[in-house]
Amino acid sequence: MDHKLYNLKKLDEIAQGNQGFIQEMLVTFVENVTVEIGGIQSFKAAENWTAIAETAHKLASNFAYLGADGLHALAVDIEKSVINDHNLTGVADKTDKLCNEGILLISQLKKNFDIAGTN
Repeated sequence: MDHKLYNLKKLDEIAQGNQGFIQEMLVTFVENVTVEIGGIQSFKAAENWTAIAETAHKLASNFAYLGADGLHALAVDIEKSVINDHNLTGVADKTDKLCNEGILLISQLKKNFDIAGTN
């Protein structure tokens, strides 16, 4: 997949040209999202849908700041399906997609911004 899953326009606006701030935010994002995705995978194995919805809620704002619109929409959809609609149909598949694309996003950020860390 060649296209970037992110757009740093919003983060650039917040940083007002401070590249150190952007780098720091990206490192924090990679670290936090790596942990959250691991949590989602564990929650899915335990069929803890409420915890998945709560984690998806946390991830949604992270994805929004990075301009990862597809992932943001998917995280919101997962949260809404579980919490508001009490509809678990397709949530497992959506969760897998969120994790897989989230891992790809992390990989892109690590590569494009020379971020070290856990895989």
